[in-house]
Amino acid sequence: MAIKFAKNSGLNDDLWKVNDQIVRAVLQDTDNEKNNDDELVNAIYNVEKSDKYAEKLSSLTEMGNFSIVDEGDAAIQDDIQQGFSKLIQHYQFIKKFTCTAEMNEDGDINSMKVAAANFVRAYKRTRAQYASDMLTTEGAQVKFGGKTLDKTTGDGKALFATDHPFVSKAGTQANVFTNAFGTDSVMLNRLANIGRNFKNASGNVMGYTFDTIIIPGDAPALEDTIRKIIKSDLTVGSDFNDINTQKGLWKLIIDHRWSAGGDAPYILMSSEANKELQSAMFYDRVPLTMKDWVDENTFDLNWSGRARMSVGFNNWAAFIMGGAKDGITLS
Repeated sequence: MAIKFAKNSGLNDDLWKVNDQIVRAVLQDTDNEKNNDDELVNAIYNVEKSDKYAEKLSSLTEMGNFSIVDEGDAAIQDDIQQGFSKLIQHYQFIKKFTCTAEMNEDGDINSMKVAAANFVRAYKRTRAQYASDMLTTEGAQVKFGGKTLDKTTGDGKALFATDHPFVSKAGTQANVFTNAFGTDSVMLNRLANIGRNFKNASGNVMGYTFDTIIIPGDAPALEDTIRKIIKSDLTVGSDFNDINTQKGLWKLIIDHRWSAGGDAPYILMSSEANKELQSAMFYDRVPLTMKDWVDENTFDLNWSGRARMSVGFNNWAAFIMGGAKDGITLS
């Protein structure tokens, strides 16, 4: 999302006319830089633009299988019901920075450039931290930016829960487990199999392949183990001369905004399910919009930036958390 400058932005004050353009150029150049924060958001979320105050996502149940009928008998009537729905509301993010008149008079343009670049990086960092916290925390709510935000899915349960319900049948499903990753591929394979057998709201197996592992940025031992498991030719942790069934099946994402504090939780994602079920959504309602003005009392140049965006989850079935503090423990 490129920076937009307000139409009434621009200075007539001769004190700042030249350096204002330099600061503006630095803001634009920094916004054009590719960095890990942008990559993180795009790797996990379906990033879309929005032109509404909020986005509502909904689903329909599936029809049952075809039936065998005798010759001449009529077809059996089936129907589709309204499934779960999720309203994702956009939030406003605002920040400001100042270049003092003294900085301008003393030719301290480098400090102004640093402030401008840091401002854009702070916006991108906020965007990525918002996305990370919404995904990686347990529970139905998360605190961010001084607000308590909702992170339930369309079924009203937390993204990671032990009791996701169906629409048209009894029973529940779980996508959060306390089991550690381990030192081999056993738990990885087991959770991937559980994910492949997740059922939709009607109770039909969806069969999605899980292909992505997301881990915290401060879990080096876990990172090392996973890299060995998904890249080694032979079975990791075994003396047997056997093929590694996990090689080439997985993509590893290191979430540098996720700090586990010594624990080693991990998340499995099906990129196909995430896309088709519109599971993890990131909406850019208003891109970073900049405006500048000179304070008449101080002669300082002020820049303010404003953006609106939102993160939400329509469907839980694209994600599984392992190593969680609360969840089901597999034997």
